[in-house]
Amino acid sequence: MTTMIYDAIVIGGGPAGLMCSNVLSLHHANFLLLEKNDQLGRKLLITGGKRCNVTNRYSVDEFISHLNFKHKKFLYPSLKVFGPTEVIDFFKKRQLNLVLEDNLKYFPETNKSSSVLEALVSGIQKDHIRLRSNVKNIRIEDGIFSVKTSDESYLAKNVVIATGSNAYPYTGSSGDGVHFAEKLGINTLPFTSAETHIYASYIPLVIKDLQGISILNSEIRIPGTKVVHHGGLLFTHFGLSGPAILHAAEDIDEAIRNGISDITISLVDMSRQALLDIMDNAKASNELLLRFLESILSKNLAKKVLELTKIENRHMKEISTKQYQTLTETLHSLKIPVDRVEIPERAFVNKGGIDTKELDPKTMQVKKIKGLYAIGETIDVHGPIGGFNITMAMSAGFAAAHDILHNIKS
Repeated sequence: MTTMIYDAIVIGGGPAGLMCSNVLSLHHANFLLLEKNDQLGRKLLITGGKRCNVTNRYSVDEFISHLNFKHKKFLYPSLKVFGPTEVIDFFKKRQLNLVLEDNLKYFPETNKSSSVLEALVSGIQKDHIRLRSNVKNIRIEDGIFSVKTSDESYLAKNVVIATGSNAYPYTGSSGDGVHFAEKLGINTLPFTSAETHIYASYIPLVIKDLQGISILNSEIRIPGTKVVHHGGLLFTHFGLSGPAILHAAEDIDEAIRNGISDITISLVDMSRQALLDIMDNAKASNELLLRFLESILSKNLAKKVLELTKIENRHMKEISTKQYQTLTETLHSLKIPVDRVEIPERAFVNKGGIDTKELDPKTMQVKKIKGLYAIGETIDVHGPIGGFNITMAMSAGFAAAHDILHNIKS
């Protein structure tokens, strides 16, 4: 057993732990980075189709407004100090330029997530890194932390938990931080699916011929709630996917738990009133129904709407009031019975983790345990696809490291 007492031990070599280690290394702190895998950043390497969407172009206020959880203002103090702009600058200083795509997402100019990992690791001296170090337990005695791995024990004045969520556990992200927290009396919330796909057997059974068809901007609603999401939607062989569905998944998951089993989707990118207006115009012109539908939908989708509504292809003045209402409802609010969302282990992002109420938002330090920090997807913060989660992880890592440096110097 080593008798050295480190300034800090960082547990987890993902974006949060690596950012924290970069800051500690830059300021010559005596620390260790412990990673359970045989390499750092395994989950980072597979993100964004192995291209890694690092951050986005949003201001801090815009960034926070796009998050989908109630306590999102918790992130404001850390993001104001280290947000998307600082993330871009961080990589630029390490000779990795980030390139803006779709006027929103920043990717490495190399188009390789490995370049992002290399930039993050380049600022950390190798002798501070311990691979294959699976932490089993954290104890505190007389203000000093004892961190026990499978084959070693370390002592430290500060410990940073950066072990990730329960998404993609084969990468090492298996919720270890929650177990550590619970043993230390810190409140946690169970990991559930956030950004993920939706299973709906109605689609392969009833509207199978729509599989592979996408809608550029659909409105997703959960009946009986105020939940509304907008964005791209894709009909798949198992149900629904696409940006709007991924973002709505956590709300749909909660709705299912509360006994709501349906969602509605719009097949057209317009408000109900705008839809009624163009339908009235088409009726006034006495267009054939199918021709009208093909003017606002793809041909396959137009034919499917006729089939679902059981309305014959006739001139629109011949359509009854009841049929007109059915057509409007199908186009604007098609009801889709939902079976379930993807399980947390296969979700892109998880909701849950260490309760943010336990943490100081400026430093990420556990309020009741001095010297203990929690950062990244270990804590109950999450964002949609689009560079949100990596940015939040790096921001939290930056905040924790600077507080540790302040404490060890004071």
